[in-house]
Amino acid sequence: MKTFLTATSLKKVVLLDYLLESGAWCSTKELAKVIGVTDKSILNYLEEFKQLFKSTDQKIRLFNDHNKNFRIIKEEDFPIYTIYLKFYHASYNYKLIDFMYHNPHQRLADYADSQFTSISTVFRYAKLLKSYFKRYKIQFLPYKLELKGDEINIRSFYYYFYWNSTREMRNNWPFNTELAKLDEYIANFEEIYGISLDPIQRKKFAYWLAITLERSQIAPLNMKIAKKQIIDNDPNFDLMWQWNKKGELTLNQDELYFLYQVIYVFGIIDGNPNYENRYALAHQKNQTHAYQAVMNLALVIKKTFNFQLGTTDLELMFNFIAFHERSTFFYGNSDVFFNRSYIMELKEEHPRKYQIMQKLKEQLVKHSNQSVTNLLANWEQLFLNYYFILDYYDLFAKKVTPVKILVQDDLHHTHRLWLMNKIRAYFGHSFAFEFYDYKTPVSKVDLVISNYYIDTKNCPLILMKNLPTERNWRQLGAMLYRLTK
Repeated sequence: MKTFLTATSLKKVVLLDYLLESGAWCSTKELAKVIGVTDKSILNYLEEFKQLFKSTDQKIRLFNDHNKNFRIIKEEDFPIYTIYLKFYHASYNYKLIDFMYHNPHQRLADYADSQFTSISTVFRYAKLLKSYFKRYKIQFLPYKLELKGDEINIRSFYYYFYWNSTREMRNNWPFNTELAKLDEYIANFEEIYGISLDPIQRKKFAYWLAITLERSQIAPLNMKIAKKQIIDNDPNFDLMWQWNKKGELTLNQDELYFLYQVIYVFGIIDGNPNYENRYALAHQKNQTHAYQAVMNLALVIKKTFNFQLGTTDLELMFNFIAFHERSTFFYGNSDVFFNRSYIMELKEEHPRKYQIMQKLKEQLVKHSNQSVTNLLANWEQLFLNYYFILDYYDLFAKKVTPVKILVQDDLHHTHRLWLMNKIRAYFGHSFAFEFYDYKTPVSKVDLVISNYYIDTKNCPLILMKNLPTERNWRQLGAMLYRLTK
């Protein structure tokens, strides 16, 4: 977060987060103490929030009680990151990356001049970008304002940078190439391919096309021969040449190879089986790294879950190949601003599924060759795709060992049903259960829950009140975690 925020902006973000998490009225003095500023600064920050919130159509609102107490309420589905991004846009480093993209031949001193500030000030922030870019396997040279690395990775960074920060902003087209001209190119593409793109596909294509046209002038691509051979096996690649000629794009062969990959792996041509099938067949014929990764996945899923992926279904294979190829475009987490980790989110929210995913990764590496192992190294990119596959085919359920619980109390059957339902509601997202009644021997279960003491020998016992307390629920949660570990 500090990569993009000034000290003052960081305080505003912390203040906003504190009010959202609290959900209750907070006094000016309380807020000033939490943030470490004066009461007057708090009032100024909150006035800024008020102005920002006006553009959200009441999705998020600030309530002010005579400048003494404040409260923020937002609709549950409103993406708060759009508010955070406004602070990011105002930061030195956001502007620096934007400046670097649009002025590839200028240096840090030129950027400092554009910000009407000293080189030392902007360099202090620019240094933070060295470690930031390192996690994407891109080297950043601050004084030169230069990125060094694979050109595909650099273009992908700029795509995610602008896509994540501007796609929802009205009248905020971030590129030099006029959008109207790109719309014309895309219309030509639809005509030649005989397809109709949906709005999100058109927007993705416009971003990628702008980056390709602009970067190709200063950092042309040199596609690997192996990649070219794969694409040459798809007869539909000839359509790219027709499109290039019709629009007078003057893109060279390597740039067309690159855009060909983009339209497939970023879902721009998604939903057109004729093209997808040809693409999958080209990868199958060449036994590409992405194709081998899919077959490795099928092997491991068969061994682990006794489930056969539909590897003879070309449309399915296209999707599996595409996300493996996409992982080669950009290393690490593509959420370039907030750097959220879906792996850690799953670990916290669904520890059982997290364990299954970890074992899946171990097996994938164990059975892979070197080229597939290299692909799997970018686990942050592949993780969600593998998770969705297991969840779609309900394979998580096949690996579940349910916790066997005996509900033994001296109340009526209705109470036992109620208690079972409560346990499922509170803990069912992380654990699977099998419930048993008083006729089941204690030796057959993992846990006994009762409202009176029972000698359960070596089986754990949770004493729970008829109306369970918060302490009862905490005890149960801790016990379930221990049992499943």
